[in-house]
Amino acid sequence: MARRCRNFVGYFYQPCGRKEYPVKEDDFLDLRSKEECPVKNDPLGPKSNEEFHVENELLEFTSEELSRFTSQFSSKNLIGLTYFGKLYRGKMPIASDQDKVTKDVTVKILVDDERNYGFRIHDDELPRLEDELKFLQAPKIRGNPNLVKVVGYCRKEVVGVVYDINPLDTLHNLIFQDDFNWLRRVKTALELARLLAYLHDRNQSYLIRNFAPSHIVVDQNFTPVLFEFGMLVGGVLGTTVDESDMRLGPFGYNDPFYAYYGPAAYNVKSDVYAFGISLYNLLSKRALDKEKYTGCEIDKWAANEYKHRRSYVDKSLQDDTYFDRRDGRKLTELARQCMDDEQKKRPEMKEVFERLKGLRCCAAAVL
Repeated sequence: MARRCRNFVGYFYQPCGRKEYPVKEDDFLDLRSKEECPVKNDPLGPKSNEEFHVENELLEFTSEELSRFTSQFSSKNLIGLTYFGKLYRGKMPIASDQDKVTKDVTVKILVDDERNYGFRIHDDELPRLEDELKFLQAPKIRGNPNLVKVVGYCRKEVVGVVYDINPLDTLHNLIFQDDFNWLRRVKTALELARLLAYLHDRNQSYLIRNFAPSHIVVDQNFTPVLFEFGMLVGGVLGTTVDESDMRLGPFGYNDPFYAYYGPAAYNVKSDVYAFGISLYNLLSKRALDKEKYTGCEIDKWAANEYKHRRSYVDKSLQDDTYFDRRDGRKLTELARQCMDDEQKKRPEMKEVFERLKGLRCCAAAVL
C-alpha cells in the first residue's frame, strides 16, 4: 500500500478534485452542451500566492502499485509517448477495500529503458522528479486548471508520477480528429496562451523549453492540461538555462535561434515559437506523426501552406458552423508571427492571449 511521503502530511482516501485559481464561473463555458464563446472577461490568473490554499498531500507508491494501476503497463492503457517517457491511463484504489472502489488517474513513467526515441537521460530522472514535484506544489502553481494535480510518485525501480486526471487523449492525437471541432480548438489555444502568459510573468518567470501537443492532455471537459516539465527552469526552481545543457525539445518545436546560439538562445520567446507551431497544428490538423507526415519540419509545411492558400485553416474546419473567415485570417497571422525566425518579432504570450480573446467567436456568445 502507498505510504505517506516524508515531509508531507495526510493520506489519500478520497477523490481529489481540481481546485482552480480564481476565474468567474462563466469564463469557461461547457462546450459539450453549448457551443458558446470560449472565454469572457478571463483574467490571466491570481496575483498573489495567498489565493492558493491546497493541502500538501503526496503519496509515495511502489513500482508494483504503478504496475497494478495500469494493468502491468498494458499497451491498451498507453495514452502516448512523451519526450522523457510514457503516459498511461490508470485506476487507483481509493478505499481500504482494494480494487473495488477506484479513481481514474494518469501515470507518467519518466524513463523507460526500452524506448528508442528522444534524448537519452543518464541518471537524471530523480532530480527531474524532484523539480517537477517542487514546481507543481508551489503556491503559485497549485490549483491551476491547466497544470496537472499530483497524487503521488514512485522513485524506486521505476521513476513515475501519478496525476489526478482522466484525460480524453493527448492534444497531439486530438489534432487529427474531426470531432475536435473549431470552438474546441480555439478554446484550447486560448487556455494554453493564458497558461504560458501566466508562467512567463516577470515576477516569477518559468521557461518550459519543451512545450508541444504531445505533452498536453485534454480532459473530459475539453480543458488542455500540461503535464511534461522535463526541461523546466526558473521560478521556485531557482535555475536558469545551463550553457552545458545541450538538450533539445521535441523535434519541430525547437526555436531556430538555438541552431545559431545554443542554450543561450533559450528565453520566453522560445516558448512563444513552440506555441506558434502548436497553433498551426490546431488550425491545419497537421502535426509531426510518423504515420502521417515525414521528412518535413512543421515551419516548412506552414510556409508552403501559406503560399498556397494564405491560410492555415483546414478546409474541414472552415465548413464548421461557427467558423468565421476573419478569425481564420487573424489566427493564421498570429501563428506566423509566433513562428518568426527572429525572436524580437514574436509577440509576448500576454499579447497572444489578448489577440485570441479578440476573435469574433470570443467577442459574443452564441446562444
